[in-house]
Amino acid sequence: MSGRQERLNIILLRGLSALGAFLLLISAAMARSGNFSEGEGSRECRNCHQENKRPDRYDAVRPWLKSRHAEAGVACVDCHLKKEIEKEDFYKAVTATTKESAHAFMVERPAAKETKMYFVGVCGGCHKERLDEFNASVHGMANQKGKSVSCIDCHDPHSVSAASSRDSRLYKGNDLKTCGRCHKDMLDSYMSTFHGKQFVLGNTLVPTCVYCHMGHELPPDAPGSAINAKNVGNICAGCHGEAVALGPDADEMMIHSLSRDSTRKVIHFRDPVSFGPFSIASVINSSYIAMIIGVVGFFTLMSTRDFVKKTRMAHTHKHDNGSEEKTIKRFSLAWRFQHFFWAISFIVLAATGLSLKFPDSIFSRAIVWVAGGPAMRSVVHRIAAVVFIGTALAHLSPYILFRRLPGKVILAKKDFLDALLHLSYLFDRTENMPLMGRYTWYQKLEYWATVVGACIVISTGFLMWGFAPLIKKIPISLLYYAQMMHGWEAILAVLVIFVQHIYQTVLNPLVFPMDFSWLTGRTKYAVMEHEHPLELMEIESKKGGGDREGAS
Repeated sequence: MSGRQERLNIILLRGLSALGAFLLLISAAMARSGNFSEGEGSRECRNCHQENKRPDRYDAVRPWLKSRHAEAGVACVDCHLKKEIEKEDFYKAVTATTKESAHAFMVERPAAKETKMYFVGVCGGCHKERLDEFNASVHGMANQKGKSVSCIDCHDPHSVSAASSRDSRLYKGNDLKTCGRCHKDMLDSYMSTFHGKQFVLGNTLVPTCVYCHMGHELPPDAPGSAINAKNVGNICAGCHGEAVALGPDADEMMIHSLSRDSTRKVIHFRDPVSFGPFSIASVINSSYIAMIIGVVGFFTLMSTRDFVKKTRMAHTHKHDNGSEEKTIKRFSLAWRFQHFFWAISFIVLAATGLSLKFPDSIFSRAIVWVAGGPAMRSVVHRIAAVVFIGTALAHLSPYILFRRLPGKVILAKKDFLDALLHLSYLFDRTENMPLMGRYTWYQKLEYWATVVGACIVISTGFLMWGFAPLIKKIPISLLYYAQMMHGWEAILAVLVIFVQHIYQTVLNPLVFPMDFSWLTGRTKYAVMEHEHPLELMEIESKKGGGDREGAS
């Protein structure tokens, strides 16, 4: 065979292949649209419901073409005004006497109970096994009590597809909207949990409604229900492995957290310790809300008055420029290292932790993006926790090793008197500041609040971090209480640091734009005169009034 003939054969073969592919596509398209060209009923439907023939709400063809019903050859009239039931059941249900009036009812009142119940029978005509499951499920039992839950509430027959398809109403994320239309309280409860917040931040691996709730499932108290107290652990095991403890507390697994109030309307968590309208959860919530209002409000008022007094002082008293430049060494290099790592780890913990607690905030999403995504946010949070704990141990080690108390930060009777005199000064009841030493009364309070707060966040953090091994050894309720206290304590700490510590070290007129003692270890002489006169006298007496450099 000549080369020319061979090339012609190749061209002919390619042409035939292209023509065959084209004809295959045409036939597939015709097959998909065949349901709308076959039969008198389908032609009637097509006349009104074809794309661009009516407003968008009548456009039933375009989504239909993507559905599994279209692929299976189900025609319009197989579901709408089905021949064997249209004259009796449906017409009677909607009090219609003609096909046209029945059709109008379905269009004008698609969510009416009669319409929805009609489709339960229509769907059940083909899906008999699923209908039996539905009738025995919580949704079917609700219908027996007068509710109106229908197949079309969860499944859209005009775009019905596998749950793995993004178009499905039950696809991950879409199911939250679908289920949330009826179960608003439970959706709110889910969104306040670790799973819900992680999903909002973009973690698509966390379970949503349909992972645990199948829609056609039996009531929770039925032995065969997947979410029965004795069975729900098997669902949790899909992600948490050995973190599952089957038994009476299994329905309190860390899937959903405590409901937002003490009414216990939401059954995702049932607080086992309750007395009347109160429970441990409500006591924790109320206590922290009271502390935030009281403590943060007090320090905000105090900082505001301090700012006013020092601003006045700057206008009425002109300090010697030489004294303004003088500094006193107060903090050692070891102390500065501790403060640096403590501050950095605290900031990272607060940012990554509160971004999970308030995932809807634009700042939270920005923090998660900087961290590298929801999964990396958790990793960064745990790394910061290790640094935080290590710094705490480094700070406590001298006191533990040498068995001595940190004397200069212990609250004494003088501190209570200083507090009264200081507040009197801030509110113009007295003219002079009390003479205070190395640490003021409010710095000591802040220190011990930090110690107590650190103990709370570290212990509760360990409980949540050690979820898998601990869940079989402790009451599951403790994990919920730990989660609540961990979050509340973080909020309280951040607010107090902002209104008290940030003010004293940044916005304070005596140190603005910043007290650099955390870097240099040295404090301005003017600050020492006003805030720590007793320590200043002690330093100067040791140095004989010469070089103004104090011991660390």
